[in-house]
Amino acid sequence: MLKRYRMTTAITGILGGALLITGCGAATALQPAPERGAVNAGPASGGGGGDIGTSNCSEADFLISAAPVEGEPGSFIVSYGNRSDKTCTINGGVPNLQGLDMSGSPIEELPVEDVRLPDAPEEFTLQPGEIAYAGIGMILADSGDPNANVLTGFQSSLPDMSEPQPVHLVGADEMRFAAKHLRVSSLVSTPEELG
Repeated sequence: MLKRYRMTTAITGILGGALLITGCGAATALQPAPERGAVNAGPASGGGGGDIGTSNCSEADFLISAAPVEGEPGSFIVSYGNRSDKTCTINGGVPNLQGLDMSGSPIEELPVEDVRLPDAPEEFTLQPGEIAYAGIGMILADSGDPNANVLTGFQSSLPDMSEPQPVHLVGADEMRFAAKHLRVSSLVSTPEELG
């Protein structure tokens, strides 16, 4: 059984280390990103540092879903499942992820920080039915905060793919969070590697 940790959105956590989730619904403090303040504005600008389109597969070959972490508002486990009948090779960096507003449009002004895990693979080979995982941690805000954005969903793509896809929410009828900032971890092969 995995160790379970509480996720905090305190200022010291924001400045001192990355706070994300593990695959079994627990939260853990990750190592700080190598370049502090490395923030991307959304799917087109962030990611794994690979060339766009280097994968032998396309966005349509993957089903992307996010499961909320019980008792940890704003924390999600994201899975990128190969639903094709071919083996897909993908860049192992940080997925491109963006929050969506109430109209389903991307929130361009919401900062997204890449949290690169030190032992994350540089490349993945996913057989049909296999999954890669990442974690999302939101820096939550009061709904009345003028600097916050209200998120009702996500869109994402893998690091070497350019066309974001809707992220299917698992286990939640609806999502609505006021957030100032998102943190997204590198891809890993198993949920346990996030912890």
